[in-house]
Amino acid sequence: MYTEYDGFSVKKIVNGGLQNNSYIVKCGNKCVIIDPASKIVKAQVEEEGLEVMAVLLTHGHFDHIKGVAPFMQENVPVYIHKLDNPKCTGEIMLDWLKRFRIEPFSCDNFIEDGDVLQFDGLEIKVIHTPGHSSGGVSFVVKNVVFSGDTLFLDSYGRYDFEDSSFEALKNSIKVKLFGLPGDYVVLPGHGDSTTMQYERERNMILWS
Repeated sequence: MYTEYDGFSVKKIVNGGLQNNSYIVKCGNKCVIIDPASKIVKAQVEEEGLEVMAVLLTHGHFDHIKGVAPFMQENVPVYIHKLDNPKCTGEIMLDWLKRFRIEPFSCDNFIEDGDVLQFDGLEIKVIHTPGHSSGGVSFVVKNVVFSGDTLFLDSYGRYDFEDSSFEALKNSIKVKLFGLPGDYVVLPGHGDSTTMQYERERNMILWS
């Protein structure tokens, strides 16, 4: 089921034991995929007859990239921050890729803080939000923020990985995300949606 926003609609697909959220962001009969965490995502867009313009990755952890390969086989462009590309190639965290039978790949499209991506009617702004992962990003589409594993309902992402940093995570949330003007719907990488104003007032990062 899609949720309608201003000029686009979003479907959340929950994948696997870690309950990863993948998102189909649709505009007309075209779409962008955010964090395809399983092959279910590709099957869904095929069932709906959608043209996939791009795959956007909030970060390169194994549980968010397990469904990338089917899109790359069809030459769909895949975007990631350059600091997280080594996780996809296996240069970092190769043991995780082997354990979950993920074929290593390399993205050719690197995104940075402040980039604005244009996809046939969809304008997507990139915010570099490191902390959970050094190359973690959040995507902003009008009044919706796709926060990956940075910001969750009432909580925030882990910071116990090799390239994690609690101070960077706190800055990403309190300065970069909470500093966005106005309110936003927040669609995270795991769990339920929330709003930016709710998290500005109640998120546990405020007392950490």
